Amino acid sequence: MIMKTMKYFMMGALLFGCSVGTMAQDGTSADIDALKSLIKNKPADFSKQVKNYVNKNKKNVDNLMAFGRAFYEAGDSINAKDCATKALSLKKNDYAPAYILLGDIAGINNGGEAARMYEQAIYSDPKNPEAYRKYAIIYSKVSPEGAVAKLEELRQEVPGYPVDRLIGHISYSQMRYATAIEAFSKVAKNDLTRMDFIEYAMANYHGRQYAKALSIVKDGLSKEPLNATMTRIAMLCSNELKQFPEALEYANTLFNKVNKDSVTISDMDYQNYAQAFYGNGQFEEAIAKYKEALAKAEDKSAHADIYKGISDSYKGMKNYPQAIESYQQFLNAKADADATDYAGLGLLQNSYARSLEGDARIAEFAKADQMWADLIAKYPDAEEFALLQRGRLSAQLDTELKGTAKAHFTRLIELVNAHETIDETDKSRLFDAYSYLMRYNLKQKDNKTALSNAEKLLELQPNDAEVKKAVETLKKLVK
Repeated sequence: MIMKTMKYFMMGALLFGCSVGTMAQDGTSADIDALKSLIKNKPADFSKQVKNYVNKNKKNVDNLMAFGRAFYEAGDSINAKDCATKALSLKKNDYAPAYILLGDIAGINNGGEAARMYEQAIYSDPKNPEAYRKYAIIYSKVSPEGAVAKLEELRQEVPGYPVDRLIGHISYSQMRYATAIEAFSKVAKNDLTRMDFIEYAMANYHGRQYAKALSIVKDGLSKEPLNATMTRIAMLCSNELKQFPEALEYANTLFNKVNKDSVTISDMDYQNYAQAFYGNGQFEEAIAKYKEALAKAEDKSAHADIYKGISDSYKGMKNYPQAIESYQQFLNAKADADATDYAGLGLLQNSYARSLEGDARIAEFAKADQMWADLIAKYPDAEEFALLQRGRLSAQLDTELKGTAKAHFTRLIELVNAHETIDETDKSRLFDAYSYLMRYNLKQKDNKTALSNAEKLLELQPNDAEVKKAVETLKKLVK
């Protein structure tokens, strides 16, 4: 009896032991730290030690996943995939975390395979938000609408999950700013994170909703007054809204109050600071900031905009020689300078000439006229605008109406009247041309031609009292 009882006791103990062995997991949590140290130090027998740790933990799914994550973060995709595959096998191919890691690994080179893994993770665990999130992020590159639809599925499975924040983030990353704005607007202000504030504000900024963007970023700054990115956005929006004193305050915070270790000041920051000074009428300060931007800008393509800002600032000071010199540097720096850009140089020269008197005025007018002649030679399509400028310059100097502007205005009339339709710009140019010719013909006592030009003016401006009076007067003179 005693032997029989002992026999059953031993059998029970054996069975119990087997049960414990089946349920227990190999390895310990210390193995995770040990493997991370191994990955970091990479000893000579790295592969051998890795194999030992993986074998030791071959039935510990949590440790295998931790190993896989450590390998993945270290850029070791082969070992990461091996650990994820082993973990998946332990769970009979029904384990969302393993599929998520496999998706992360695949996403390095194969977005389609990554999406497939994430979708498998969702199938394994329909309530795993990470699977939906990662699927939506990678699938948004193919179909932003499909990514949003998948997140709506998550909303049904996990009603309390912040789906709208995710939709906002993904839509912003795909430059679907209207969708991002709509999604972020559904999130309670207190639930918005730092990055939410930034992306929500920038979505509005890109949509040219500057006042809304500024309002959002101010809410963010109320939580983090010295956040560099939000301060930068506030400066940008204030400039766009022409709130230049406020823009200067934000610029001062960005440059002088934000922790230097938390922000990298770029040449664009200097340009925006300069823009705030320029808008506030502080031209010398603007020039100083533009020059700092110039010294900092490594990309030569940025130099053109900076030189243009310097030129505008000198123009604001009515220092036309420096403005012209800086504008010339702008043209030299701009690889794709077009007719409009070159016309800007001519307009600056016009302003400079008009600011002078006597012989200096005449000399600078001549330079301006040559610039417009050069523009016509370089860009024939700009001839009408250039002729208008040449005509106006010549008319200003032709105080005795000797007809120095006649050829320019006559040619301008010929070109404009050849248009199929005459728009408001055309009418304005014709008005200038006929006005000069009317006065010139009247001076030459050619009243009949002067009347013809006056009648052309009346066609252009039927309600102009001065033109009506001129027509009536000329009619009497002709009779």
